[in-house]
Amino acid sequence: MHELILVQGKTKRNITQLVGNVTWSSNMDALGVELSFDYAFNDSVHFEKFDLIEIGNHVVLMNEGKVISRFVIVAESVSGRFGKSYTCFDYSWYLNKNETVIQFIKASASQAIAKMLDRFGIKHKITPIKTLITKIYKDMTISDIINDILEQATQETKTKYRLEMNKDVLTISKMSDLVISPKVRLSSNIPLIPIPSALGNPSRSRSIEDMKNNVIVVNGKEDSSKVLASLKDSKSMARYGQLTEVITADEKNESQARNIAKNTLAEMNRIKETVSIEMLGHDDVRAGRILAIKEPVTGLSGNYLIVSASHALNNGIHKVSVELEAV
Repeated sequence: MHELILVQGKTKRNITQLVGNVTWSSNMDALGVELSFDYAFNDSVHFEKFDLIEIGNHVVLMNEGKVISRFVIVAESVSGRFGKSYTCFDYSWYLNKNETVIQFIKASASQAIAKMLDRFGIKHKITPIKTLITKIYKDMTISDIINDILEQATQETKTKYRLEMNKDVLTISKMSDLVISPKVRLSSNIPLIPIPSALGNPSRSRSIEDMKNNVIVVNGKEDSSKVLASLKDSKSMARYGQLTEVITADEKNESQARNIAKNTLAEMNRIKETVSIEMLGHDDVRAGRILAIKEPVTGLSGNYLIVSASHALNNGIHKVSVELEAV
């Protein structure tokens, strides 16, 4: 059973019985997880009062005694005399709220990120990333700097990475290591079943809106327009027309530039397929992770990237709606 714990300094209160419409969501375009809940209160002397919730307090989402995530309350809204609603974000929210100036000279991507996080006292667990970073960052948020570093690594090596806040530890992992096969038990007397075995409202779409079949890598210096590498798919261009992506690369040699062009073309020169479905809820379902599915009715089979996940708790029932992308 999910529970919500209010943390005010050293004081902890279980407010589960006073909250409703608990939802949390994650998205590939957003940094962390957003949590919202309604909080009931009234003036009755028989109503237990925890009406001291304040913006800046923290809440902990738990399930069966296990901490799922920790959040900071960032917004409050009041509806009449009998209810409030709160919006919270996990601790990655702080990465969006702190800017810095920092320089890296041939530091590995993982070392560069760790150095910056240490400056702000942020706990971290980062998979080794060898891509060398030489760049000065000015007036940028921590999150934007991390995203830029990871993008450089992905362009150079084709390996994708995902940033997650695991409780209070910032974790960066290879996306390929985040394959999940979650199972749930519908009742105590039946075995666990994979959550994709009971899909609802499935829909599919295919698009070339984000397709690129011609990639050009150019020097990032302001006084230079030198082309470092270029690569195209003539068959794709003949079929879909020319769709060009220009990438600016800092201090890259020809070999690195060719890798960037090759990996970018391989990633973007394809028809994008997305799937939307509803499933039984599981806490492991989160944007950036890869869900293994084999479901004969819809024909879904293989690994799918979770682009977005929206969880909802209603009357003790946990459901999740996801948008998936074929990988």
